[in-house]
Amino acid sequence: AEASALASGAGSSVSLAELMRPLFQLAGERSATNDPVAESRSAIVVLAFHVTGQQLSTVIPQAKEWPQPAKSMVQLNGRDDFPKHFLVSAAVSANAGQSLANAVGLYKEIEDARGGSGFSFNDIAADGAGTRFGELATANADAARKLQQRIAAGVTDADIMPETADLPEFMPEAEFVRRFGGVGAPEYKKMTEEIERRIAALPINR
Repeated sequence: AEASALASGAGSSVSLAELMRPLFQLAGERSATNDPVAESRSAIVVLAFHVTGQQLSTVIPQAKEWPQPAKSMVQLNGRDDFPKHFLVSAAVSANAGQSLANAVGLYKEIEDARGGSGFSFNDIAADGAGTRFGELATANADAARKLQQRIAAGVTDADIMPETADLPEFMPEAEFVRRFGGVGAPEYKKMTEEIERRIAALPINR
């Protein structure tokens, strides 16, 4: 059902907040007779598969027969990498817990610093916001219903994702260590605490 809602909500370019609305509206309707936590978890997983370009049929064979969403560029705060970070972290958090979601996000950034696009606190912020979203969406039945109603009523990217324009990114490992001392160092902790403060202050988390 969530996949069908996504098919009707996709377009050539869409914000993540806008794309979420029909899925969580449907999740809310289905929660009248089904488990709200399971419905929210399903919506998050469908969105994560969509933004990462994966086919649901790889885990649900019958999905080959379902309506297919139109190709679209999904953006969050004007970037197409943030939805992937946000939703993969949300899906991990919703299914396996916050600690694992945080560890996965941090591991990827360390690997990027060692030879990829570089360590980015921007990505850490997207990971953290997604992790918190997944946790909130599946904390309990009441929390799941509340979030479904909030998103169905309409949210913006700024409601679910903190400001990141001033955060350092694309840092090779040597620069990351020079500027922040490495993971766990005081300057690193100061930056991650600021990110956590911004995430906690988001309207969706209040």
